Amino acid sequence: MKLTEFLKFNANDQDMLTEEELTELEDTIISSKMEEATKNVVIKEFMKDPLNTLYNYPIYTFAISLPVSLIFFAIGYIATQGTPIIDDVIIFTVLIAITPPAFTFHKKYKRTDTIEEYLPTFLRDISEMSRAGLTLPRAVNTVAKGEYGALTKEVQTMDASMSWGVSFEESLQNFAKRVPTPIIVRSVSLITQASKAGGRVAAVLEAAARDAREVKILERERRGNMMVYVVISYMSFFVFLFVIGMLTSTFVPTMAEAGKAAQAAGAGSQFIGSFDPAKYTRLMMHTGVIQGFMSGLVAGQMGESSVFQGLKHSIILTLIAWMVFTFVI
Repeated sequence: MKLTEFLKFNANDQDMLTEEELTELEDTIISSKMEEATKNVVIKEFMKDPLNTLYNYPIYTFAISLPVSLIFFAIGYIATQGTPIIDDVIIFTVLIAITPPAFTFHKKYKRTDTIEEYLPTFLRDISEMSRAGLTLPRAVNTVAKGEYGALTKEVQTMDASMSWGVSFEESLQNFAKRVPTPIIVRSVSLITQASKAGGRVAAVLEAAARDAREVKILERERRGNMMVYVVISYMSFFVFLFVIGMLTSTFVPTMAEAGKAAQAAGAGSQFIGSFDPAKYTRLMMHTGVIQGFMSGLVAGQMGESSVFQGLKHSIILTLIAWMVFTFVI
C-alpha cells in the first residue's frame, strides 16, 4: 500500500490511536519519505555534477563509453567490411569502451588513497582536541577548517551533518559508507564499537589513528613489493612482442618466398605453395594485441589488487602492439 493510501485509510482512525501507535506511524512516514528522497540518488548527483559523480561511481562510466564505442564500431564496420582494416576498428572500439572507465577508476583510486593517507592525521587531531576538553562536534568543526587533502571535503560533510544533530558515531558510519575502503571501515568499526562499550573516546581515536597508520604502511610496502610483478608483466610482454615481431619480419617473408618457389616448381597444391604472408602477419598482430590487453589486466590485479586498475595498463600495451604492427612491421 502506498503512503498516501495508507494515510487516507487511517485518517479517520488517528484520533483513536494511542501515543505509541502515533509515534510508530510518524516513524513509518519519515522512513518512507527518506526512502523516496534517496531513490535514484546517483542520477540526481549526475545531473548536478556529472564529472564528479563519475569519479565517485566509475563503474557507471561504462554506460557512456559502451554506447559510444558501439556507434563507432557500427560506422567502422560498414565502412571497412571485408577488409583487414576491420581489425583496427575492433581494437579502437575496445579502447573507446575502456579508456573513460580506466581514467575514472584511476582517479577514484588516487582519491581514496589520499583519504586513507590523511585519515590517521585527522583522527589524531580529533583525539588531541578531545583531550583538551572540546566536545567531538566542536573538535570536528575546528579541524574542518584545516587541510587534509581529499579528506577535507569528507570532514566538512561530517561537520555539516553533526551541526544538524547527527551523532559523531553516525557521521563516521556515513563517511565509511561513502568511502567504503577496508582501512576506513576497519577504523570506523573500531571507534563505534569502543564508543558503545563506554571507552574513553580520545584513547579510542588515538588507537584507531595508530592502527590506520600501521595498516597503510603495510599496504604501501606490499604495493612496493608487488610493483616488481608489474614490471615483470611489462617485460614479458615486450619479450613476447619482440619474438613475434621477429617471426613476422623474418620467418613469414622466408616462407612466402619458399611458397613462390614451390609454385614455380609446380607444387602449388602443397601447403607451402599456398602460404599467405598477409594472413599470418594479421594473425601475429591479433596475438600481440590480445597478449597486451590481458597482460595489462594481470599487471593491475597483481600491482594494485584490482582488475579495473589494470585497464590503464591494457590500453598502453594494446596501443604499443598495434603501433608496432602498423608502423614498424
